[in-house]
Amino acid sequence: MPGPNTSQEPEIPANAAGGPLELGLTVSEPADVGPLFRRLRAVPGATVTRRRSGPGGGELGVTEVLQLLVPSSAVLAVAIRTLPVFIKSRRSSVTVTITRDDRSVTLTGENLDDPQKILDITDRLLGHD
Repeated sequence: MPGPNTSQEPEIPANAAGGPLELGLTVSEPADVGPLFRRLRAVPGATVTRRRSGPGGGELGVTEVLQLLVPSSAVLAVAIRTLPVFIKSRRSSVTVTITRDDRSVTLTGENLDDPQKILDITDRLLGHD
């Protein structure tokens, strides 16, 4: 009889495209990475990891990037729906940039008031423009 699964990472089921969707999230304020990480970890079916990224050309310092793995576009939409409340709850203005492959979307408090925009953002990240 096999023993219990002791893996720290939950298994992500494959989506219709053959695997989980992988996205990177960056936050304009470094102090907000931890709170966003905790918020996204609460999304059922999503796996979130924190990674440090070296500076790009002409930049200094290290950036912390959240890697979001979701099994489907439905889970991606749920994760994106958590962002307006997160952004609006911050004391200072915060910007979240979501990147998937060569597509990226930048979210601020000003561009998330309309629920339809969440669906538009999800479609853009999935390449359904």
